[in-house]
Amino acid sequence: MNIMCIDIGKGTQDILYLDMEKSNIENAIKLILPSPTRIIADKILKMEKDLKIDGKVMGGGPVNRAIFQHIEKGYKVIMTKRCARTVRDDLEEVSKRGIILKDAVDCPDVILRDLDFEMFKKIFREIGVEFRPDIVGVACQDHGYIKGQSDRITRFNYFREQLRRSSNPLEYIIVEEEGIFSRFKSILETLRESNYKGFVMDSKMASICGILDYAIEEGIEEFIGLDIGNGHTLGVSIKDGKIKGIFEHHTGMLTPEKLKDIVDRLAEGSLRNEDIYEDGGHGAVVLEGIEPQEILITGPNREMFKRYGRYAYPGGDVMITGCVGLLGAFEYNREKLLR
Repeated sequence: MNIMCIDIGKGTQDILYLDMEKSNIENAIKLILPSPTRIIADKILKMEKDLKIDGKVMGGGPVNRAIFQHIEKGYKVIMTKRCARTVRDDLEEVSKRGIILKDAVDCPDVILRDLDFEMFKKIFREIGVEFRPDIVGVACQDHGYIKGQSDRITRFNYFREQLRRSSNPLEYIIVEEEGIFSRFKSILETLRESNYKGFVMDSKMASICGILDYAIEEGIEEFIGLDIGNGHTLGVSIKDGKIKGIFEHHTGMLTPEKLKDIVDRLAEGSLRNEDIYEDGGHGAVVLEGIEPQEILITGPNREMFKRYGRYAYPGGDVMITGCVGLLGAFEYNREKLLR
């Protein structure tokens, strides 16, 4: 049973490839590569001509900036409607930014995609390993889109609905196309077209599951888990493996002291949704307070909270926190995913 876990961020794509019957996580193949959006953005920035772009919805960020810079240089950019939602889910907004939309293009110069299995196969050939995953778990971030509604509300409503359905984060996997999540849908389509079984998970939740794995290994039953990312910071209070509260804010709007205050209120059970949303964040839901033994932190900006918490090293490596979370989610949902 080979499982491939891919955690796609803005800066890197972190990969764990594990034969679950022959090796432990320390002996698994681990790759930290530039993120797909960075790879494709670098390609666009080197081009000196009008561009035709096709593919699927993928993570934006650097790709979007590269496209806009190309237009500012005076070049035309033509995109198919199916991939243009990478720029904005609202295609009217995409057109207003100077991008020409078409139903199809011939001989595209750039293909947008979050998953490049041909690249993975080449890497594995070079190291003499057969690339044959039985299941692929992918973590990424998708705000979701409902026309006329703030994406902050749309994204946090997803978390609120998941928590209403179950307080176990290991259950928060997506195996069927979700109407409001174009990026999740694109990844599931790619897995199906590539003949791989798999699932998708929000990258923040995958990270929380990775922290949970670390907490269990360390014998910590009651804790606050924080993923302090480049764009978003997500925090959860967990007791006996169950989420008791959750919030998400924008990292750039936080200071260590401000985050400490939010974490304290999350623990005591007094944090309100409006406290976060009216401050420019996404929101908060708190079911009850806890008495945390530890504050466990991960993410590229974890140093912000270093003096208040403890770094978590799932699988012995902070860079594969999300991958460890995906692995845990697979093990928990194994029967459902393999049927």
